[in-house]
Amino acid sequence: MPSGEGQPLITQSDLQGGRRVMVTSDRQSLRSMNSQTSDVANELRKNLYSSRSSIIAQFGAIALFLYIFYHIMANDIIFFTGHPALNNFAIFALTQSIILVQPTSTAAEKQLGATVHGIFNVIAGMAFFGALSIIFINKAAHQGIHFKSVHARLGLVTYILLFANVLLGITQYWTPYVYGSVNRAKSLYKFHRVIGYVSLAFSFLTAALSTTTDYNRSIFGMKLSVLFGLIIVTSNGLAVRIRPQKFQFKFRRS
Repeated sequence: MPSGEGQPLITQSDLQGGRRVMVTSDRQSLRSMNSQTSDVANELRKNLYSSRSSIIAQFGAIALFLYIFYHIMANDIIFFTGHPALNNFAIFALTQSIILVQPTSTAAEKQLGATVHGIFNVIAGMAFFGALSIIFINKAAHQGIHFKSVHARLGLVTYILLFANVLLGITQYWTPYVYGSVNRAKSLYKFHRVIGYVSLAFSFLTAALSTTTDYNRSIFGMKLSVLFGLIIVTSNGLAVRIRPQKFQFKFRRS
C-alpha cells in the first residue's frame, strides 16, 4: 500500500483550523464595517455642530424652540396646547433634518444621511399631522371658522407642501421604480430639496404669524420681534450651507 493511502485528505484539525480562520476573518470584517459605519456617523454628527454656520443655525433653532416651549408651558395645558407644541417640535425636527445633510460628500455619508434625514422628516410629518388634527377638532368643537386668518391659510399650504415632500422623499429613496427608474427618481431630488427649503421657510413664517392671532395676544404673549429675530438667525445659518450645485437645474436656451 502506498504511503498515505487510506489516510483522510482533510483531518479534523484542518477543519477546525479552517473554521477558526473563517470566524476570525468574519470578526475582522464585522469590526471593519462597524468602524466604517461609526466613522460615517461621526462625520454626519459633525454637520450638526462643527462649523460656524451650523452653530449659528443650531443656536437659532434651539432658542426658537425654547422660546415657544416656554410660552406654551407658562400657561394651562389644554387640548389646544397640542397644536403649538407639536408644530414647535416638528419645526425643530425639520431643521435638524436639513442641517444633518448640509452637506454630505461620500456615498456612505449620502446613504446614511438620507436614512436619518428621512427618519427626522417622517417624525416631523407625524407631528405636523397631529397639530393639524388638533386644530381641526378644536375648531369643530367650538364651531369656529376654519382657515380664517392668514396664519391658518399659510399653515394649511405649509402642511400640504410638507406632506407632499415627505411622500416624495420616501418614494424617491425607497421605491424609485415608481418613477420609472432609479435615475429618473434621482433626477427629482432637486425638487425635493427646493420644496424642503420652501416648506421650512413657510413653517417659520407661519410660526411668526401665530403672534397675530387672538389666542397669542390674550394667552401666550409671544413677541413677533423675538420670533422673527430667531428665525433670521436660524435661516442665515442654514442659507450659507446651501450648495447651489446640488439643485442641478438645467435650462434650455431658446
